Amino acid sequence: MKASEMSRRHGELCPLDTTLKILDGKWKSIILCRLMKHDFRYTELLRTLPGCTRRMLSLQLLQLETDRIIIKQTDTSYVPVKTSYRLTSAGRSLVPIILAMNKWGAAYLKRLIPVGESEISEVRND
Repeated sequence: MKASEMSRRHGELCPLDTTLKILDGKWKSIILCRLMKHDFRYTELLRTLPGCTRRMLSLQLLQLETDRIIIKQTDTSYVPVKTSYRLTSAGRSLVPIILAMNKWGAAYLKRLIPVGESEISEVRND
């Protein structure tokens, strides 16, 4: 189901469900964090995601593309064809939301996990 279709799943317009659907997926958050910094070719992106299969990456990218959060660029002048991904303007508008969610999550985890038990990595958009 596309994110735009999720906006009415409770019988009323719910923009929050739309946002959550866009971010919902095992690899979507990390894909978006990677693309916040710069564009990636498919294989470069795959290398940065240990444990993510080619099939899963393709599915997650397709969902993000369908929701118009990323755009796939294909350059046929290269052999093999050069495919890269970047955030759209809608995707770039998600960056402050992702950063705020990460900050909230880090603070939440610090309250739950005793100091020294776990390192909490925070997303930065430097």
